[in-house]
Amino acid sequence: MRFVRLPLMVIGVLALLYAAVWAPPDPVVHLVGGLTACLAVLTLLGTRHRRVAPAAAVVAGGVSIAVTALTFAGRVPGDAETMAWFFLEALALTGLVYLAVLWGRSAVATVAGVVPALATAFLLFRFDAGDEGPEQFLGPAVWLAPAAIAAGVALYLRWLAAGRRRAVLDARREQRLDLANDLHDFVAHDISEIVAQAQAGRIVFGGDRPELAKLLERIETAGVRALGSMDRTLALLRDPGEAARAPVGGVDDLEALVERFNGSGGPQAVLEIRLAKPVARETGAVVHRAVTEALTNVRRHARTAATVSIELTEVDGSLQLRVEDDGRDAPKAAFRDSSGLGLAGMAERAESLGGRFEAGPREPSGWRITMRLPLQDINEGAPL
Repeated sequence: MRFVRLPLMVIGVLALLYAAVWAPPDPVVHLVGGLTACLAVLTLLGTRHRRVAPAAAVVAGGVSIAVTALTFAGRVPGDAETMAWFFLEALALTGLVYLAVLWGRSAVATVAGVVPALATAFLLFRFDAGDEGPEQFLGPAVWLAPAAIAAGVALYLRWLAAGRRRAVLDARREQRLDLANDLHDFVAHDISEIVAQAQAGRIVFGGDRPELAKLLERIETAGVRALGSMDRTLALLRDPGEAARAPVGGVDDLEALVERFNGSGGPQAVLEIRLAKPVARETGAVVHRAVTEALTNVRRHARTAATVSIELTEVDGSLQLRVEDDGRDAPKAAFRDSSGLGLAGMAERAESLGGRFEAGPREPSGWRITMRLPLQDINEGAPL
């Protein structure tokens, strides 16, 4: 703004000095020009109070139009000195158009910019140029061009500023989502492994050593508490109701996921994949996330489970995922909250793909999740 502020400040000050020293012959026209320039300078100086710009534009434009209307009947030919004040006033009004559109709110900026723009065009009606008929309106129409250009530049700068704000908000949102995904996919997974190791150690070594059993129990309790805190943190990082984003893994990564799960101790998972058709990327991402959630919940809630069965098959043209465990513990939380994480988020994701998701206890014991996705429909053109 400095390249705009400084010239108008200089012009406004020089205009006031000129009016005070040389006592112009037409004080009304000179006063309006000086007043408008002064308002422009004050507005530019008061950049900390940008709401002043629309009001200054409306006041200055309104006064200028009123003076034009009062002097319309007694128009005189413009001499060099009068035309100099005319150009000064036109320049100041154009500057106010720019500031009003740039700093005002959308509706207010439109009204505030129109008033000084019209005042700029009407300035020519103060002088008798000898034109009659429609020709007398050609000049004012031409003088609207600088005001229109100023408004266009201001609108463009507003558009750029809005784009920068959106980019910053989008970048911050992406950072939050990336952080939430990393915490969920890696940190929470590692904490779950710590809990599983503590549970296994308490079962294997805690029988003969009560002190060790208590220590491992405290580690297990702290791990479960950390997972709860993690859930609350993830809920804050994500927008309410937002579905979980697709992970990097797919169906081809399930084997590695199961191997990591089995290598951490505790229940052993068995993976069986029987698919004759290729799986779309988005379908595989949803399946991978669902298996990850199921295995995480086994560690957290099915402490007595010994085995976990994971089956991925094709049933009636649909992909069916089934994960079952044989734990005797009642699950504390089959679904997490509605922040878009956990099995509840996977249910929403499955429904968005035209599928179904179910989770509940199985007989005689344990827990089962079942997901069905329209395999053929997705491969034939569902958006990835």
